[in-house]
Amino acid sequence: MKSRRLVVLLASVALLAGCAAVPTKGTIRSGDRLGRAQDLGGVGVEAKPPRANVGDLAIVSGFLEAMSDSQAYDVARQYMTPDAAAKWQPEEQTVVYDQRPESLARKGDGIQLTARKIATIGERGEWIPAAANDRADFFFKLKKVNGQLRVDSVPRGAYLGSNQVDLKLAPRDLYFFNQARNMLVPDPVYLPQNLSPGQGATQLIQELLKGPTDRLGNGVVTLAPPGTEVQVSVPVDLGVATVALNDTAGALRDPDRRLLAAQIVWTLNQLNLRAKITVGGAPLLPDDPDVLPFANFSPFDPQVSASSMTKLYGLKGQQVQRITGLDGASDIAAQPLNSGPLWAHKAESFAVSLRGDTGAIVTVPDDNGRQQILFGRLDPPTDKDESASAVKVDGKTLQPSFDNQDALWILDRAGNGHPRLRVRNHDGGLTSVAVDFNGDIPLALRMAPDGVRALLVMKPKAGGQNYVQTGTIQTTGSGKQLVLGQLRPLRLALVNITDAAWNKQGIVVIGASSAVSNATPQAWIVNTDGSSLQLLPGSTPDFVPVHVASNPNKDTLPVIQDDAGHIHWLSRDLLWISPDADNGAAAPIIPTYPG
Repeated sequence: MKSRRLVVLLASVALLAGCAAVPTKGTIRSGDRLGRAQDLGGVGVEAKPPRANVGDLAIVSGFLEAMSDSQAYDVARQYMTPDAAAKWQPEEQTVVYDQRPESLARKGDGIQLTARKIATIGERGEWIPAAANDRADFFFKLKKVNGQLRVDSVPRGAYLGSNQVDLKLAPRDLYFFNQARNMLVPDPVYLPQNLSPGQGATQLIQELLKGPTDRLGNGVVTLAPPGTEVQVSVPVDLGVATVALNDTAGALRDPDRRLLAAQIVWTLNQLNLRAKITVGGAPLLPDDPDVLPFANFSPFDPQVSASSMTKLYGLKGQQVQRITGLDGASDIAAQPLNSGPLWAHKAESFAVSLRGDTGAIVTVPDDNGRQQILFGRLDPPTDKDESASAVKVDGKTLQPSFDNQDALWILDRAGNGHPRLRVRNHDGGLTSVAVDFNGDIPLALRMAPDGVRALLVMKPKAGGQNYVQTGTIQTTGSGKQLVLGQLRPLRLALVNITDAAWNKQGIVVIGASSAVSNATPQAWIVNTDGSSLQLLPGSTPDFVPVHVASNPNKDTLPVIQDDAGHIHWLSRDLLWISPDADNGAAAPIIPTYPG
């Protein structure tokens, strides 16, 4: 085994975070409430009213500065004519643009803003990355009112310069339940930064009670009945937020009350607040302490705290293995899983259940080019004659993916423009999932443990660069058909993307920076909505990453396979450990974690 100390690279890309309903700061990882991205700097600008007798550029600049602060929209309106001020609806959306000194220039009877659009943040606070060629251009007409220049044309929503986003907006997660109601699913939104604890808690709970955003839709469940509201606000005293719900939630049964409490407790925990929850003045959970312990709701952890999630597996010589020694307690070795039914078959990809007790392989094509998925125990079965269960597949079949219900997600026919997505339930039944990729070709599918969120690497049908997108498993209006919908490209500033995986900090992506000519592929971290792209700490040019193994468990170490088939993992002290670095002839290992 050989260890190498690396320089930690934390380079930020111009993909910041933002908010619409209310602008603020942000680079908290969507997948990790405690993880923060790099502070991108910038100088906070306090909104000030217009000064008398200033020029056109100063008026428009002051207007843009004022509208960047959601707490100062009244100040921003002072820069407008009365008609424009009456028409302006800043809460509708926020356009995040690439702010540069040359962005504003005089043109005719006004000022032209010329800038690249980075993202749009919708009314609910959803970050929607802009396409590479999207523009934020806008022409501000000017008109004199009582002898003073004022803005007479206003954009739809508010504009927020890129150097202010990190100071004005805070990414937060609203928490809802998967359909099985056994795991929380984060729904990232952007809300105002630098609010008082009470204001921040009030806004979070108000947004939570509105239900999920379009991103998750009916793929998740909220236990708050329609009409549930907080009574006026959520006061905070000594770190305890009192959430006084109206009587609407009083009709909930005891199990559903506990689930609603979990949504509230997890949502407030991001602000380091404990929760006291009442309904009509009485405790929501009368048998629990008044201040609800966060630990009481840890079983619903969306990051899956099971120790089995940290165990590494892989294929070596096309056969299933367990990789031991990552924790330093023993020598690093590939341990053949030769006592289970999968060992007898050669595999080209391998998936492991979240509990680590079963696996699924995509077999190597036979002489007729046919493949199948085999499902079976990893360790010695109770019945020594137990064989693997088979699922027929057709054409190119991607590595399958497990969720926390032991459901196995299978995507085949991946090379013909008409992919097929199915889910094998824990009882062995197969359910079709409708999906339309518009002719683009899926290269990788990773389901989140919640079974709601999907992560895909895609190849455009017309050629060009691979891209990463997310989607949500929802149902049709009748509820009878599963659909992979809300497919959203993350629009990352990367080329040569080869793989992506869920991680405790969001998503790990393998690709090269599009801003640097002939850049070497690296491992990157990005929020689940496509914001805040940056290098994975410890990334190094000493090897070329191709494949990544990761999952959302907070103790899982990212493992990378390089272009020579060697594996490397990032230890907690930011050391890349390469067990076969001294043995160039070592057989390649294709790593995988449970999930």
